[in-house]
Amino acid sequence: MLAHPEFDRVVHRLASSFQALQQAAPRLAAQFSTQQRWLMSHAALSRYFRSAAAGRAGVSRREFVEDALAHRLASRNTAQAFFAEALKYGIILPTRTAIGSAGVLAMPAPAVLWALTEWHHAHLAALDALDGGSRAAQLREAGAEFLPRMQPAVADGLLASSIIRTPAPDYAVFASVDEGGSLMDRLIAGLDMAAARDVDRAITDVTSVSALARPFDVSRTHAGRTLAAAIAIGSLGWCGAAGRSPIWLSQGFRAGYAQVQAAKLAVIGNAFDAATNFDGRAALPAVADAALAERSGSPC
Repeated sequence: MLAHPEFDRVVHRLASSFQALQQAAPRLAAQFSTQQRWLMSHAALSRYFRSAAAGRAGVSRREFVEDALAHRLASRNTAQAFFAEALKYGIILPTRTAIGSAGVLAMPAPAVLWALTEWHHAHLAALDALDGGSRAAQLREAGAEFLPRMQPAVADGLLASSIIRTPAPDYAVFASVDEGGSLMDRLIAGLDMAAARDVDRAITDVTSVSALARPFDVSRTHAGRTLAAAIAIGSLGWCGAAGRSPIWLSQGFRAGYAQVQAAKLAVIGNAFDAATNFDGRAALPAVADAALAERSGSPC
């Protein structure tokens, strides 16, 4: 995928799709704004769909925490706090309450399932753009039927991928902070796609920290601190005066972002293939790293 002549444009459209999702459901997007929360959510959705297939509708706090610990995603306290926050804001809904908070069984709210469907659709449309497939249309036709089939395999693949779990520093500096992923997507979406893919510094349409921060309801201070960390490692910079000129993105930053998207697309493509050939058996984990290992050190 990384070598495909249209891959840069596909990644650009993906970033724009993520922006559209964020704008459609900003509160929901904010709950999954760091990579840690995003991966915990995928693990929980996998547990939910597998439990539902076994006739048990819901995930307990204990199960959620155990999964987070087993995959080394978060500490016990962090996982418990995230579960409680998701309940508080209606991201997950209780299905049954026993004695004490540990007895709550929770399921994803309808808005979460809608967002998950749209997220899958964006990635399947990207795959279709690369090979002329019709995966996105099949997802629309099948509706909710696809989520229980795809999501467990997608979560397995994401959690098993070292490229996704430990991305390059250029990517990690954004993925580790609140709304960092959204800020990064906005920068990629703002690229001038007429520029050559191997240019050292690609220009964006972002010219101020305030303009970058405003759509995500984050402070200028937080966005500026995140940009400063990226500038410090050479990921991006200002073409002229800071805050009064366009931001450029380094080749390494763009390559790191593209590599994570390629890993994700490989995982989702494998999960889709398993779902469309579904025969009642559990889908095998989809791991994208092997397909990308040959290009892992490449700058483009």
